[in-house]
Amino acid sequence: MKRVSTVQVIDTLAEITRHHDRELLERSLATTLAELIPYQEFRLYRVIFNEPNLEIALLSMVRQGLVITESNPGEGNISAQLSSAISESIRSADVVELEEELTGSHHLIYPVFDKQNEIYGVLVQTAEHPSLEDQRFTHGLLRIYSNYLMLLEESQHDKLTQLLNRETLDREVTKVIIANNKRQKRLHQSDAPKRSSDEETCWLCVADLDHFKRINDRFGHLYGDEVLILFSRLMESVFREDDQLFRYGGEEFIALFKTHSRKDAKSVCERLRATVEKHEFPRIGHVTVSIGVVEITNQEGTTGVIDQADKALYYSKENGRNQVNFYFELLAGGLLEETVFEEENAVDFF
Repeated sequence: MKRVSTVQVIDTLAEITRHHDRELLERSLATTLAELIPYQEFRLYRVIFNEPNLEIALLSMVRQGLVITESNPGEGNISAQLSSAISESIRSADVVELEEELTGSHHLIYPVFDKQNEIYGVLVQTAEHPSLEDQRFTHGLLRIYSNYLMLLEESQHDKLTQLLNRETLDREVTKVIIANNKRQKRLHQSDAPKRSSDEETCWLCVADLDHFKRINDRFGHLYGDEVLILFSRLMESVFREDDQLFRYGGEEFIALFKTHSRKDAKSVCERLRATVEKHEFPRIGHVTVSIGVVEITNQEGTTGVIDQADKALYYSKENGRNQVNFYFELLAGGLLEETVFEEENAVDFF
């Protein structure tokens, strides 16, 4: 490894800590490793499960001084020996060293911790003979990344429910809209089919607890807060781990999730409604929730998406509560008027 100057270290700290998005933070870590240790390979994995079987997802990769952004077949594949070493690093929460018998590859596996001090991911460093200086620099850089990741997660989560907060929502919805616009642009320039049968689409669900003010007025805010916390846990039990759940404000919650069809999206949202209806909250008893849902397509921005979901939610509220309604279905049935935004509020992504 070339000797790293104090200026380079300061530049590295400044680059890593300037990002407020996890994906950009991951890329910044990869870029720094590519620049300062260009002759080694690094793979950053997200740990999904370790028991009973290891399941990981490749987040970023550095090879020959380049950050690999486009995944290729085989890039996510690892040997049984390396898989076992990664599992050991997760179990021990410590660095594990491995020299593969068949290939002779030398790996160092570093655990990455989240704000609960649990294993979030692992960084695998591969080199013929990594020096002690290489290892110390990589380990130190990873500690900076882990610590900043914890701070970032703290700033993005609601303190009461531990769900993502409102400030994070705009960025996540914008990502989906931009991805949809890019995809539509590619399809427009090619003869590819509009949508394959196995492709998932993204939905935004707004859920609002019915008559929540009555709970606060009758039982007090401590019991009201407990209902919000328990409702958050019910949401987590219904949605998948990679779905994104937000506390939007007060008793209003949002889920960003993907399904293969509208039928599947309805099933998920109905399951949430039914789960809440059946649950008995301490002292409060039974609570219901009204839900509005919209598919994220090519809306002008986050405001447009939430406004459409809110219209479906208000329809649920005004027509009996404890029900799920979809914006585009209500629109097609003439039960809602289409949302129209002023031209100056539109956002042109391309």
